[in-house]
Amino acid sequence: MDVLRLIMLVFAFFTISLNTSVFSQFNLVYNDSIVVIKNSDTVSLAWAGGMSHPQFSTIDLDFDGIEELIAFEPDNGTINVFKRKVEGGNVIYTYWHGGNKFFPTDVKYRMKLVDFNDDGMKDLFTYAQGGVKVYKNVSNPVDGIHWKLYVSPLKTFVDGATNNLYVSSDDIPAFVDVDGDGDLDVLTFHPLISRVEWHKNLSMETYGHADSLIFELAHGCWGDFIESPFDNTIQLNNTTAPCGTALIRSSGAQRHAGGSILALDANKSGSMDLIIGDVDFNNITLLINDNPPDENGHMVSYDPDFPSYDVPVNLSNFLTAYYEDADLDGVKDIIVSTTVTGTADNTKGVWLYKNNGENDSLNLTFVKEDFLQGDMIQNGSGAIPILVDVNNDGLTDLLVSNQFNYRAALPKSSRINYYKNVGTASEPVFELITEDWNSFANSGYTGRVSPAFGDLDGDGDLDMIVGLLNGKLYYYENAGGSGQMNFNLSHSLLKDINGDNISVSNFATPELFDLDNDGKLDLIIGQSNGPLLYYRNVGTATNYSFELMNSNLGMVDLTSSIYNQSVGVPRFTRHNDTTYLFAGNKTGTISYYDGIDDKLNPGDVFNLVSSEFLEIDTRGMSAPAIGKLRNDESFDLFVGTEIGGLWSYRAGDTTFLSLLNEQEITKIELSIYPNPTKGSFTIALDQLNGQKYSYRVLDQLGRVVASENNQYQSSVMVELENPKSGLYFIEVVLTDSLQRVVRKLLID
Repeated sequence: MDVLRLIMLVFAFFTISLNTSVFSQFNLVYNDSIVVIKNSDTVSLAWAGGMSHPQFSTIDLDFDGIEELIAFEPDNGTINVFKRKVEGGNVIYTYWHGGNKFFPTDVKYRMKLVDFNDDGMKDLFTYAQGGVKVYKNVSNPVDGIHWKLYVSPLKTFVDGATNNLYVSSDDIPAFVDVDGDGDLDVLTFHPLISRVEWHKNLSMETYGHADSLIFELAHGCWGDFIESPFDNTIQLNNTTAPCGTALIRSSGAQRHAGGSILALDANKSGSMDLIIGDVDFNNITLLINDNPPDENGHMVSYDPDFPSYDVPVNLSNFLTAYYEDADLDGVKDIIVSTTVTGTADNTKGVWLYKNNGENDSLNLTFVKEDFLQGDMIQNGSGAIPILVDVNNDGLTDLLVSNQFNYRAALPKSSRINYYKNVGTASEPVFELITEDWNSFANSGYTGRVSPAFGDLDGDGDLDMIVGLLNGKLYYYENAGGSGQMNFNLSHSLLKDINGDNISVSNFATPELFDLDNDGKLDLIIGQSNGPLLYYRNVGTATNYSFELMNSNLGMVDLTSSIYNQSVGVPRFTRHNDTTYLFAGNKTGTISYYDGIDDKLNPGDVFNLVSSEFLEIDTRGMSAPAIGKLRNDESFDLFVGTEIGGLWSYRAGDTTFLSLLNEQEITKIELSIYPNPTKGSFTIALDQLNGQKYSYRVLDQLGRVVASENNQYQSSVMVELENPKSGLYFIEVVLTDSLQRVVRKLLID
């Protein structure tokens, strides 16, 4: 497809007038070429998008004989892929952007890649409601990676009946050949009691090969140990049935929720030993098994501070150990990561131990506490990039704020990383100067901090407005003058022209931009579960004064069908005297709007060019920052992700991106009558041609007072209950094409 054809298709689909020069400005592709320096070293994974609580597996996706490392994030289902190679005796990791598209879209809570049918290709085990879902790997070098749903959920035979093989969404079981018969068994915690169940695979016994998953409960207390219901203390040789040889069965005590199991041979015995982790605890425990593989396990010793002979793991809350070859030396190493979001380290939460032993024995040496994370831009959870010249040297710097950072024994805090641009006017280079710019971690703000910058008092430096999780906004005056920004902790609540505090319900996200092009910076605020607010600066160049002009700017809709909560992150830019909006949201996509100039009044509608700009999907909170960092006037786009990192985009060829479809869509005609009305009216659409649509009725504050989905009639009668007099807006969106039309309605 040639570029002209591409542009014509975009034109036809969105029914907009878009010239090729403007289109090319936002013809952006993922690009990780901007150098980032941390601790005087260039980091290799700067733009990989972050890493919070990864679950690790390996698989060869490109059939080159070297397995990629897969990092699955259970909080939002992100799947990150890292290619690996050995150069000069060192392993080089590179981020494979878009590698998540190799996998099914419904991977949830847990992910493990393991070959269950002995065909040499790893299959995928993930969560199904109440248990385990399995995708069979049916890939080949010609057709590439493909998956086929094999079973959902797994079943097991227990006490004369076939039931779901139950695994809680909080647990990480072991999929491993426990008894050495060649097929894959399952070790998992009992749902109520802190003991391990062995579900034996009968594939070999039934068919003589390993390509089936037929389970029965072989032992309800594999290893003859239990964990205390009050903590994670191990009780060996437990005799409460089904443990030991006791004949009296006890229900046991309630177990704590959340546990992980890694099964491996740690001491060349030929039997499976265990490394387990538990929710609310900062250690992992190694248990040693002295029974032969074909018998029930019998744990004879344990190390609660594993590895006690080196640097014991001491990492916040619910840990999982993974047995993967991190350095490609042929011997599997141990990677330990946090497993639960919100109450576990989300910045330095991946510990790597090199195994100096063999694949059937462990001899570990601690390597680092931030494996892969340390090579990224990583700031806790929910990264928010901001482009601004912090030190007033003429080069645009990068600030990265966030949703929160975990702090042991302290409340969560939000902090701002400062990356100084130490490059040139033609080639930016970012160097980390401080992880806590202006000491926001100690500001008392326990949640999300979102700053915006602009000269609001006409003194030649950039002042700051900070939006908080609780919806409040604060004004900080810059005392730095012509030098480095200087904000002391003295600040005041931001007020409007009437002296009232400017605030929203929560997730206040300010943007300072001269929206009406009058030479003064206006204030636009994104928020949770609400429209964009437009405060026009009606003051002077030296004395700002904000007046609310539109409580539903552009009728911008950032709601989500996936999340109950919506969060708007508005970023405006101007090119060739035309204004554009790029808006992040809770879903993880970027919405791209034009048709903004002279459309600032209530009821005016911005033109939605794309609700999935560049097919960006962070699978959680997205936060864009767009600007011109170079003297060639080209744009750079940075996108903050839910898991604390950034993606970087530069101008490039986007013809590989799908444009939804290539059919021209006829513009629909929307009529509302009678108008004015007392509260009853008809929505009538022409040129609908059988397309389904949804409609919403909104008041002047952007509140939805009536709505319906999946409508197909060319006209529909609407009756509002006890409506108040005033101006309303009728919004109609075609289900398939997302074409959107808005009309005003007056109720008298």
